[in-house]
Amino acid sequence: MEPTTTIITSEQTLLLVEDTLTQSMYMSHALTQAGFKVVLARSGEKALAALEELPLPQAILTDINMPGISGFELVKKVKENQATKAITAVLLITAAQLNDTAEILNSGADGIVFKSTIAKKFVDQVKLALQQDQSPSLKIGEHCHNTNATLAQSNHLFLSAYQQILDLQSQ
Repeated sequence: MEPTTTIITSEQTLLLVEDTLTQSMYMSHALTQAGFKVVLARSGEKALAALEELPLPQAILTDINMPGISGFELVKKVKENQATKAITAVLLITAAQLNDTAEILNSGADGIVFKSTIAKKFVDQVKLALQQDQSPSLKIGEHCHNTNATLAQSNHLFLSAYQQILDLQSQ
C-alpha cells in the first residue's frame, strides 16, 4: 500500500494559541508561509471565544503553559464539547515539558509538536501531526514506512523508547 499524502491548502485553518508574542508571531508567519490560514489567540480563554465566534478550524495548536486556561485544560474543553471534539488538537511543547508526559498523554490531545527555531522543521512537524489520522505509515526523514502494528503495540513501543530516552538524559 502506498502511503497517503496530505495536500495542505490555504483552506486549512489553524487556531494557534500562544501567549508569548514573539513565539506567536514566528509560528504564525511560518505556518502562513506554508499555506495555512492562521487565526491567533493569545490565551486559552480567547481561543474558546474564537471557537464560538468564528468558523471552526481544522486544528488547534496550543502552548501548554499559559496564564488562565492552560493548553491541557483547553484541549480537555475542546474534546468535551460536541461541536468542537472532532477538531485535531495539538500541544506545542518544549523539550523541558517532556517531564509532563503523563499529563500530555492524559490531555486528550491528538498530537504534539516541539517548538523549533527552524521554521521548516516546525512546519514539517505540524504537517506530520495533522496527517496522523490519515495514514498508517511512519515517516522517518524523507522515507515513509507502512506498519502493521496495532495502536496498543505502537503505544507500548514508543512509550518504552521514550522512557529509555528519559533514563539516558538523567544519567
